[in-house]
Amino acid sequence: MKIKKIIVGLMSLALLFLPGVGSGLTIDEAVTLALENNPALQKQQLNQALSEEGLSGQKSQNFGKVDLVASYGHYNLPRTLVPLTPASIFTDPTAVPTTEDLFTTGISYEVALFTGFSQQRSVDIAVLEKEMAGTALKLSRQQLIYNVKALYVNILSLTAQEEAQSKYHLALQRLHDDIVLEVKLGKKARVDQLKAAADKENARVSVRQINGNVRILKASLAALLNADSIAVLEEVSMEMPASASVPQYNKDIQQLDRYRSALLNVEKKDMLVEKSSAGYYPQVVFNGFYGQNFGPNDSSNKYEGDWNSKETWQAVVNLKWTVFDFGSRSRSKQIAVIQKQQSRRDRLTTELELKRSLSEAATKIELALDEYYSAEAELALTRETETIEQTRFDKGAADLNDLLYAKARNQLALGRLISARYSYQSGHFYLDYLLENGENK
Repeated sequence: MKIKKIIVGLMSLALLFLPGVGSGLTIDEAVTLALENNPALQKQQLNQALSEEGLSGQKSQNFGKVDLVASYGHYNLPRTLVPLTPASIFTDPTAVPTTEDLFTTGISYEVALFTGFSQQRSVDIAVLEKEMAGTALKLSRQQLIYNVKALYVNILSLTAQEEAQSKYHLALQRLHDDIVLEVKLGKKARVDQLKAAADKENARVSVRQINGNVRILKASLAALLNADSIAVLEEVSMEMPASASVPQYNKDIQQLDRYRSALLNVEKKDMLVEKSSAGYYPQVVFNGFYGQNFGPNDSSNKYEGDWNSKETWQAVVNLKWTVFDFGSRSRSKQIAVIQKQQSRRDRLTTELELKRSLSEAATKIELALDEYYSAEAELALTRETETIEQTRFDKGAADLNDLLYAKARNQLALGRLISARYSYQSGHFYLDYLLENGENK
């Protein structure tokens, strides 16, 4: 299955950049490519893997650790290989193995038996961090989907405006050529030629500016897709409702991952407060060791130079209870409490921000629809006005300024219509992003 996905991804990339193959990049294909190839999203996936490893590491600490140990020491006075009681050396004191060069090898095991619940809280925190990493990954995917879709429709909007502006420039070019001819015939004044030339030049620069903005947005989209360039984009099917209506939410704020993430952070800070209290409890640690001490007998031994070894092992339980630390534990707990209070404020801020953003998104959709139908009505009126002014100008009954003004008004209305149409779609994409429905659309 993984190999199949890779092949599909490579084929999609090939279709994206081969000229003449396919009809263009669709918005769904752009989203798929971004989810598969975006470096920032891949980094976020690695963060999730890190959190999983962190959880495994915290759990493993409950089982302690095993160490292989070795040491060598040279002493100025002979040492016995192991501590001896008087009774054990009473039989033959001169034959007791002693050495000035002591070697030790062995294996030790250490495990914390009680840490004031610190270790358990560390595991609980790691579990929360893993869940937070998963939530962050989901939010990153939603953010990426919205960014791709927003760039996509903005490119389509500017492309449509560029096409409309190019036609407008062409119309002004023709008008300018007609006026030049009439100036030569003495039917028009040279000032009309200058006015037409100025408007034509302004329209030409506008085309170039829009084209430059299209290239910039395409470069931004290519960066999100981790691609070298972007081919032709397919048009997005879009239905404009007959009347403006406030979109209905299909999720409560408490169901959203963005809110859930803030809630998880509050839980994490609660755990950190509990963990900071561990210093007030005793710390109990078990340590076990098994090994061998060996070395050559020194000159005081009657068997000088002979190597001897002694088995040694021990099992020890250590208890340490800090009774006074000049306020260090108190300060650590107070810091944790303050951070907990901050996280609660962050959760409330997130909730309020989500409410504000949802209201803003719904309002923008409603306004974009109003703008669309307003621009549509204005376009019909200005188009008729332009036709009338053109007829009057051709008959010499109107001034050139009236005609140029009518053309400009018509062009502005067309630009408003195009912009409102795509703003409406972009508004829905933004609402889907806030409601975390991007992958479901």
